[in-house]
Amino acid sequence: MGLIDSIIYMIWRGFAIGVIISAPMGPVGILCVQRTLEKGRRAGFFTGIGASISDLFYCLLTGFGLSFIEDFLTRNQNILQLVGSVVLIGFGIYLFKSNPARKLKKPDEGISDKKNLLNGFLFTFSNPLIIFLIIGLFARFNFALPDIQFYHYVIGFLSIAAGALAWWWVVTFFVAKLRKHFNVRSMWLINKIIGGLIFIFAIVGIVSAVSALTSAAERTDKVVRMNKIDSGSKAVITFRVANLHNAAGKSYPISEEKGSPKVKHPQWGIILKAGNGETDSIRIATRDNHLDETYGKAAILFSFNDEIKEEKRGGFDFFTGPNAYRLSLDRGAGMLEGGNREYQPILSWSSGVEQIDSVGFFVSPGGELALSYWEVDYPDRREGNELREYGNKDILETYLLRSKDSREGIYVMLDRSLDEDYLRPGGNYRLAMVADGTDGYELIYLSGAEKEADLWKPGMVKARLRPNGIPEIYDVVWIDAAGRKISTEVKAQISLPIISISFPYLSSDIRLRKVSDKLK
Repeated sequence: MGLIDSIIYMIWRGFAIGVIISAPMGPVGILCVQRTLEKGRRAGFFTGIGASISDLFYCLLTGFGLSFIEDFLTRNQNILQLVGSVVLIGFGIYLFKSNPARKLKKPDEGISDKKNLLNGFLFTFSNPLIIFLIIGLFARFNFALPDIQFYHYVIGFLSIAAGALAWWWVVTFFVAKLRKHFNVRSMWLINKIIGGLIFIFAIVGIVSAVSALTSAAERTDKVVRMNKIDSGSKAVITFRVANLHNAAGKSYPISEEKGSPKVKHPQWGIILKAGNGETDSIRIATRDNHLDETYGKAAILFSFNDEIKEEKRGGFDFFTGPNAYRLSLDRGAGMLEGGNREYQPILSWSSGVEQIDSVGFFVSPGGELALSYWEVDYPDRREGNELREYGNKDILETYLLRSKDSREGIYVMLDRSLDEDYLRPGGNYRLAMVADGTDGYELIYLSGAEKEADLWKPGMVKARLRPNGIPEIYDVVWIDAAGRKISTEVKAQISLPIISISFPYLSSDIRLRKVSDKLK
């Protein structure tokens, strides 16, 4: 939902709350009608303005109070809607049975506009129980929720004031026009109608909340993939994943059965499982709606073991596009980073679950994940630290002089097309290609490292090329600038004097050009 749509959404919600708060013919309503009948519409309307100011004060007090319990609101929105609807039922029954004639009294003579306004304010302010009605309305309308931004609240509260003032303008207008026909029975009838409408509205809310709670209780997360990792070393896992059933404003069926419920933005997450069966979990949810109601800018909410930890509003594809993540695990401690274009810190933790040996993904009913990239690196055992004797210039030159393989020789970086959020340039490498004795080849680093230059020494393995049965095409294990292994679907094509290396899941390509059969 765009900016204009979200503003309109808050306007009508706030306006409706303002009207409902003001509509019941309690003491201030009767006072407003009396002043209108006795002193004219102006006196009645100023009384209503005073009541509106008091209502707005209590709304602000309620709204800011609820903002301090965001986590509770987020986790219990269905329950809150249910409780709020029950409160409204009680209020509707009370209003339906109330008799305004018992509160009727003769108005004072000669009261100024300021005094009318003050009387309206004090009449309403003296009844703090209105807070319970406001809480019920806020819960029923999902008005005070954590992903509503500040300017939404400003618009919402101004709309509440506008709704209250509009109600008193309408009341005083019709009372003034129909003063000959307006009496105590008219106020009694208004209370009957409003009480009945609030009751019906609350019943609808209860049905909706109970349905949501029941269907949620029947739904269980489904594990869609588990991957084994070595629990004896620090592990860094990089992956790209897309939540395919997460389009803005679209609902997805939970099952194929006719009449099955639908959900918006089904959640997904990461499971961290130890050999003894203990687990940690990271739950990821797009915050673009609450009970099928959309507010403003989307966000992604991250929870660790069902405790809300972080909310991100930028740097992610919030809907069906892929995001990249980097998960670091080290003896019970962990860190998650991620983003659409670059990694940003998300959350870190230290738990009692150690020796994680499996990492998997789960998805809530109605969801579907697409994992496009998965790589596990063990920093303590990085292959880039492996040295070959070819770091010695004399040994390498002697080897190349005797070589009869046209592929062997010295190569330099010709060009590259990199998505720098996934594979950044490590330097203008100068590499030696040598056979490894198994029909494959190794690219040996000679010079040119710029990023992590201290890590690289002449003779280190930069890449391994393994034949895959297709002429001149090789499977590649590439060692990046930081010494991490990249191997998922990496391919090399040799068409001398060019070697083209493709990283499809990193949206990147590198081309190397052979410059000599010898070292010099």
